[in-house]
Amino acid sequence: MTAHLIGYEIACNGPTGQNDCPDSAAVRASFTSRTAAAVRADGRRQGWTRPPGRDLCPACTAKEPTR
Repeated sequence: MTAHLIGYEIACNGPTGQNDCPDSAAVRASFTSRTAAAVRADGRRQGWTRPPGRDLCPACTAKEPTR
C-alpha cells in the first residue's frame, strides 16, 4: 500500500497568536489544492489574511488590531 499526500490544512492561529481560534477555523477543503501555497490562495479567496507568522480566519481578521 502506498500513501500519497493529497493536500494541506491551514488552521487559524487565533486573534492574538497566543491562543487557538475560538471557532476552530480551517480553510475549506478544495480537491484541486495540493500545496500549502494553493491552500493559502483558497483561504485568501475565502477572506483569510496572513499577518507575519500567522494565518487568520475572517472572524479573527476582523478582531485584528490596526497597526
